[in-house]
Amino acid sequence: MILVFRVMRKYSIILVMLFIVLKGFSQSVPIGQIGTDDMLRVLQLTGKMDESNSFTARPFFYHKGIERKNLLNLIDSSNGFELAEHSLSKGKIQFAILPTGFTTKYNSHHPYGWNDQGMIMAKGIQTSLTAGAYAKIGPLSIQLQPEFVYAANNAYDITQGYGSNSGKSFSKFFPGQSSIRLNLGAVSIAASTENLWWGPGQFSSLLMSNNAPGFQHLSFHTNRPLKTPIGSFEWQLVVGKFDEDTTAANENNFMKPLNPRNESRYFNGIVLTYQPKWMEGFFLGLTRMDHLYSSDQQRTKGSFIQKYLPVLAWASSDSNALASSIPNDGAISLFTRWILPKHKIEFYLEYGYNDFKANFRDFSSNPNHSSAFIAGFKKIIELKNNQLLDISGEITHMAQTTSYIVRNSGNWYEHGQVTQGLTYQNQIVGAGSGKGNNVQTIQVKKIKGFDYLGIKFQRIQQDPKALVGSQNLIGMRENQWNDLSLGLLAQKRWNKFLLNGETQFVRSHNYGWEKGNVFNVYALVNCIYFF
Repeated sequence: MILVFRVMRKYSIILVMLFIVLKGFSQSVPIGQIGTDDMLRVLQLTGKMDESNSFTARPFFYHKGIERKNLLNLIDSSNGFELAEHSLSKGKIQFAILPTGFTTKYNSHHPYGWNDQGMIMAKGIQTSLTAGAYAKIGPLSIQLQPEFVYAANNAYDITQGYGSNSGKSFSKFFPGQSSIRLNLGAVSIAASTENLWWGPGQFSSLLMSNNAPGFQHLSFHTNRPLKTPIGSFEWQLVVGKFDEDTTAANENNFMKPLNPRNESRYFNGIVLTYQPKWMEGFFLGLTRMDHLYSSDQQRTKGSFIQKYLPVLAWASSDSNALASSIPNDGAISLFTRWILPKHKIEFYLEYGYNDFKANFRDFSSNPNHSSAFIAGFKKIIELKNNQLLDISGEITHMAQTTSYIVRNSGNWYEHGQVTQGLTYQNQIVGAGSGKGNNVQTIQVKKIKGFDYLGIKFQRIQQDPKALVGSQNLIGMRENQWNDLSLGLLAQKRWNKFLLNGETQFVRSHNYGWEKGNVFNVYALVNCIYFF
């Protein structure tokens, strides 16, 4: 990362010239922001947004034609918002007070719920507060939007396989959705702590989501689809740093302390999406990531690319053998998203591996080894009085496949080299349902503008395949832990104030992999005020 800043300093004259001649748009729609981020796909499927947006490399950035007020008007043309960023604009200088958000989460029996940034897996009540401001001078923008989280972190029932009680509350400030960004037309260079979302999933993502707080990173990315003679491209190339509290419960260790090496980790990842010019509404993409302990990263030999941007280096069996002395973990996924605006429907699939394939023979003889996938759809049905029916479904599969019988690969997010796996601040960076879990989700919402009512059904298989027995044999647990959930969803707007709520009634069969059933009430309330 230091070398990146040195390069930027070396070419500072060029950057100053670009300041003068280029104009950019860079304010983002934070991942998970109620009222906006969750409506982007709906707007696209109803023909109100450009089909060239893949929504597989988020956050979404406002740009010419889709600025903040335009987006709110697309959702509800009767909203009547008068936003601060328009009243405080002068020439190329722009200032805005960002929406203020307040979130409360509650669990009655044990930790549950994910995709909530800095909030932790805990029993009892916890809250988060976020606020901030945005300023833009020509192509340079600064967005400060920190987050404060407090959790009572009450003691809960633990078992031999799951859970731990710290006996103390949790509170922490995070930089949140903050960034400093230089916008160069359709691309940007940024230093940021914003949450990222990679891939087509609606409820989960294999490699990057908003389950954990946003981590410190530098990025080179598109801020809108980059159109070329052969089609449109979107990407995010990221280098960053992961760390955690080594004494606290870790999501990738069934909420028990993990005690890994007490040092930060170097992360490098990329997501690249391509829409062929001759296939409108069809997207192909890949994500790839690599992370390792910082001291090991400094020992890495080879070119600049191999040391600092390994996701851009070609991985061969020879290079893998040479690098075997440096412990690192990587993963790759391929995905596709297909939208049909005429029929107001989309389908998507993401398929990934967390283990290197040594050669074609290795791939062909055991193609599902160390794999995981996400598949889903969304269908919009137009009703009377400007109402919409949104039907969404998704399957996430991260448990080991049947290949575990002859070749153990560990669960998704663990591969042995980096003890804590793909985590930041003790939370999984990708799909937050839990280590090695499978999830099936169906959700139906009736929408009118910003308002909606809905229902959600969810089933979670908690680590259905695991290492058991004194000889490290692999097999099914004696008691399978499955969660069945019925959720009620609602959102209502009053002028500039938006209130969002979700309540899930969860029946845990064989909670903690011990015989017996428990009942948990999960509640989440979001409030946001648009200035």
